[in-house]
This record gives sequence, C-alpha cells and structure tokens, in this order.
Amino acid sequence: MAAIFKKYFDPVKTKVKSSYINSPVGLMFDLIEAKTGVESAVVAIGLVDSDVNRNGAYQADDVSQFWYKGEMSREDAIDLLKTKPPGTFLIRDSQGFPGSYDLAVKVDTLPSGIHSEPDAVSCDGHVRHHLIERTSTGHVRLKGYPNEPDFDNLSALVYQHTITALDLPIKLILPTVDIAEDFHPMTDQQQESKKLVIKDLLEKGAACNVVYLNNVDVEALSDEMAVAKALNDTFENAEYLQATVVHFKVSNTGITLTDLKKKLFSKRHFPKEYVTYCGLDYETDRFWTYKYNDLEMLPYAKCFGFVSKKSNDTEYSQSENKCHIFVEIDPSQPSTSIVNFVSKVMIGSMHV
Repeated sequence: MAAIFKKYFDPVKTKVKSSYINSPVGLMFDLIEAKTGVESAVVAIGLVDSDVNRNGAYQADDVSQFWYKGEMSREDAIDLLKTKPPGTFLIRDSQGFPGSYDLAVKVDTLPSGIHSEPDAVSCDGHVRHHLIERTSTGHVRLKGYPNEPDFDNLSALVYQHTITALDLPIKLILPTVDIAEDFHPMTDQQQESKKLVIKDLLEKGAACNVVYLNNVDVEALSDEMAVAKALNDTFENAEYLQATVVHFKVSNTGITLTDLKKKLFSKRHFPKEYVTYCGLDYETDRFWTYKYNDLEMLPYAKCFGFVSKKSNDTEYSQSENKCHIFVEIDPSQPSTSIVNFVSKVMIGSMHV
C-alpha cells in the first residue's frame, strides 16, 4: 500500500514543488520544512487544500438563502422535498432541540429492509432527516455518527457533503435557485387537522404481541445503523438469548412492553421523547428461524427494532442509546405495520 501511495503521490509533490521553487514562497516552505521536518511540498498541498475547502464553504454560504429555511416545519420540509431530485436538501432550525438543526435530504432509495408497499415505512416520501448539533467548541456536526468530523459552520458542513456523502445516504446537491420558490406551505388549518388525526390515533393506541429477543448497546448510533448493529449481534447470538413474548403497545405517551410470561421483566415503558428510530431488518432476505421450546413462533419471521435513549440514571451517559430487537409472531400484525405506526404516527408526531 505504501509503495502504491508513493508511486502516485510523488509526481504530485514534484509538480507542486516546481511551481514555487526559487521563489519567496518556496523559501518560506523550505524554512517550515527545516523547522518541522514536514516536506515543503506536503505543506503547500495542505495549504491549497485548506484554501479550496474555505472557498467551497464561501460558495455554499453565498447560496445559503436557497437551502437554509430556519422556521420551516418538518411537515413542510417533507412536502417540499418529496417531489425534488435526489440530493436536494434543506436545513432548518430544530423545533425539538433548540440550538440544533434538522438536515432534510431527498434520497434515491429507501434504507435497506424498508419497502414501499402501502403498509411499509416510506421515510416520508424518501425524505431523510439528520440532526445537526452544536459542539461545546461552537462547531457543528451530524449527531449520532462518530466518524463524521466537526465543521466550523453550516456552510462548511454543506460543502463537504457536496463533495462526498461521508455518513449521509447521498451526496448533497448545492442549489442554484431557491428550492422553495414555487412551494406553498400547509395552512394553519391543514396542519391542525393533521395533528388532530395523529392525536386521535395515538389516544386510541395500537397493540400486538411480539417476541422480545434482545437489547444491545449501540453507543451514539440512533438510526438504521443502530438497528443493523443490534440485529447482527442478535442473529449471531440466537441460541444464547432468553426470549419472551411481550405485549407491544404504542400510545401518546410512548412504547410500553409487558412481559406476558414475566420471564425477563414485568413492564417497561419508553417515553416517546426517548424513542429516536424504528426500523425493519436491513437485510431483506433474512428471516428469524431459530425456535425456543417455550414459545410459539412463525417458521420464517421478520425482525424489527427501535432505538431509545438511555434513562437519566447516573450510571449512564445521556449520549448512549439502546436498540431493542423483536420478531413478529402474528401474521395479521407484521413487522412492517408495527414499524409504520411507530415511525409515521408516534415518532412523526414529535417536533424535530
């Protein structure tokens, strides 16, 4: 690997060095090399790269009025983006997390394991949401993605993700015109009507029985990556799990699990403010086939999971999340229906 890198990088260094050799700038780079031991050409390349990124951030900032929609609601962001080309995005102020932002982006495909049938989650019409948080140093970053870097400002974050997607599902496309130019937001009456429908659904609630398989620490992960990690762990340790049948109830207060066999616990409640994501198994052709002697299970069943923040107990960090994994046991209550209700009705009713 080192030999390959050297083969391609050395000609670049030679070309860069030829552009400043015997010049005042070259003398400065040579002095830096003498002081630090870093090759002068590498210093020059680093400065050029920083300048390019800085100019790119300026470019993104110049059109920020096209992509920054501070006071836009989540519902309007979805309605605006769902008819746009993949890569179209906007950033708005988060209503549920003051000081943070919601990056909403149109994607070309749904997450793995999520289907487009009428009873499946549609991710708000292929619109994905990512929370941008402000760090203690005043920088901004995508929350829940440890490999994502910190950025000086929103424009720098946007520009970098137009070059490479990093942990986003798709590269962002920098707009050249206002994406909301011909958009007509929902009226107050329409928004209120939608809220009443959701409120009514949550007050009535929805419930079914499922098998509770596992719960896995997923650290800072909070979306389908958390479910994927937890599912992989669950499938790998199927024979060691202590599974039980639970009554899975979704209401206006959150998700309540009641262990019908009182095998692992009596009852557990997860406030809706703590539930950040609910999704199906990302591997569409993977089914749960492992059987437990004391449980009646389907021969082939789909798994799903939801992610919750850990409680405020002193033993836990608030940044830590757990993913709870289940498998369907009632053909009339498939995993897709459960995930759809949790995602679209309960989680979708919260301000983000």
